[in-house]
This record gives sequence, structure tokens and C-alpha cells, in this order.
Amino acid sequence: MFNVNSIVRKNVADMKSYQVTRDGYLKDDKFIFLDNCENNYGSVLGNGLESYPSSSQDELKKAIAKYKKLKKENVFLGNGSDEIIDLLIRCFCEPKQDELLICEPTFGMYRLYAQLSNVKVNSVPLNKVDFSFDINLILKSITKSTKLLFLCSPNNPTGTSISDDEIESIAKNFKGLIVIDEAYIDFSEKKSSLSLLKSIPNLLVLQTFSKGWGLAGLRVGAAYASADITTVLNKVRPPFNLSTLSQQLVMSAVEVSDGLTSIINKVKEQKKIASKQFAKLQFVKHVFPSDGNFFLMQVDDAEKLTAFLLKNKILISNRSSLLNCANCVRISIGTKGEMNKLYKILKKY
Repeated sequence: MFNVNSIVRKNVADMKSYQVTRDGYLKDDKFIFLDNCENNYGSVLGNGLESYPSSSQDELKKAIAKYKKLKKENVFLGNGSDEIIDLLIRCFCEPKQDELLICEPTFGMYRLYAQLSNVKVNSVPLNKVDFSFDINLILKSITKSTKLLFLCSPNNPTGTSISDDEIESIAKNFKGLIVIDEAYIDFSEKKSSLSLLKSIPNLLVLQTFSKGWGLAGLRVGAAYASADITTVLNKVRPPFNLSTLSQQLVMSAVEVSDGLTSIINKVKEQKKIASKQFAKLQFVKHVFPSDGNFFLMQVDDAEKLTAFLLKNKILISNRSSLLNCANCVRISIGTKGEMNKLYKILKKY
């Protein structure tokens, strides 16, 4: 049976979570708070922002847990997914001793935060032809020092996903923490791996409100895992990592989530149209299928293409520097008008 204390760093295991006393009294209007050295005369904006936000984030966690059909204890919130990635590495990987495993090409922040913490990164290449996950190679690459396995699904920049069966296969042979980064799951035909949390105790599912929900400016990421794992993360989380406005607006978004499906469907429709259109362009060698709100496209000269589009005030992402991505560009799906304009300009290239 998985025991989170078997992989957590000893200094983190010995820590206690930072306690903010006032969180238990925030709903009582009669309370006078003179504990946090705030300016009780008010904000220069005059909108109540002179007080620190809720540290426990209880109300928001309850709302998200209800929406995801989980318990509040299974929800951990970060200042974007990036903060959670950083905290995971700091909680479970001993510098110069432990390792994490990633499958490349993938999201660059896994490697960046590992380097920041002086943690070794082992890399497994995705299958070169279709960028699928090589499960056998992943299992062969796990060492005694591997504490974290990051699997981005749908993967950025390839748009490929890993199946639940493949995740279960890995879990049977790995004693560390499996992190499924589902930043783009709202755009995928594959369902979230949240359903595996009950059967795989060493699983953490990472999601965000930045992509499908369209709230990138709020910087709110969420991790879903067992209470044992979220308890460890809460030991190292800054006490006020989510602003008052971020918490309030994400709460509002969850309450009006009915509109999410309509937005997602518009993105999917534009991706379908653009993928077919662009594949017919003479300079395009291949458009890779994608489960995200983007697709990877191999062209004859990625640098020349991106420069051409930049002159026409359109910015796309040249991914050529990544493993097996020579002359590949990643194109995010914009509005119908934006995608039509892009297509017209590409026909002139």
C-alpha cells in the first residue's frame, strides 16, 4: 500500500502547516481583526482589498470539490499550475539525490523547476512517429531514485494523451508519485483521469482554470489527490498564495459553469476546420492530431514561417528546438475571425 511518507523529504515531513488563526472567524461581521498588520482605514481603491485573502480557501475548495465530485480534502490550489509543479518537486525530491522522470517533448516548466531545485531530470522520448507515450520505455527508465513522474495529457506541444489503462499499468510498477498534468483536458475527447484517484493512491491530477475556463489572468491551478498528499503540499504552500479576487472570480465561474461546454465546442469546431485547411497548404508536411486547444504542424521552414506571420502581426510558437520537433510550429486555436485571417495570410506565404 502506498504511503506518502515513504517518498516525502524528511525535512518536509517534519514541518507543520502555517496556521492563519483568523480563517475560522472570517464570516463573523462583529470581529475586529488586528492580527495581520493591515491598513484597516481601507484600500486606496475603496473596494475592501485591504484585508488578506482567505488562507484556507475553504469556500472555493468546497465549490470546486462539489463540481468535481470530490471531497474538499482532495483539492489543493496553487498560483497557477506552475506553483504546484514547483511545490511537488520541493516536497518529494531531495536535491542532488532524487530524480524526476518526464516524457519529451513536453511542457518546459517540469525541467526548469527541477533545475531550480537542483534535482536530476531523466527524459523518455515520446514515440517519434505519432508522439504517443512509450509505456515500456517509461517503466524501464524508472530508477530507485525516481520520486516523481510527470505525464502531460493532453501533452503540450504534441496534443497526445495517455490512456487510463496505461496509467494503471505504470502505477502497478512505480512506487513514487504519478502526476497527470491535465491543463488541456477540457478540450479532449478523453475523460479526465480523476476517476482513478480512488484506485491509485500515488496519483495526483493537475488541472488549471487558465485554459478551458478562460481565466489565465487569475493564475489559479488545482491539484486533486488523496488527503495525505494534499496535506504534504499544504505544509509548504505560501499562506496567501491566491488573491481575494482570484478566489472570488473562480468561485463565480464554477457557479456558472454551464457556459463552459459552449465555449469548448467552439474551440473544437475551429480546430477541426483549421486542421483540414492547413493540411492542404503546400508548405505543410503534417498536421498532428491534438486533444488540446492547439495543434502541432510540421512545415518546410518553421523559422521562416514564424517570421512571415510576425510581420503580419500574428504570433505562433516555433517548437523546433524540442526533441523530434524539427520545423514544427504550435498554433493555438483562436476565434473564428482570427483563424480565418490566419488562413488567408498563410495562403499568401
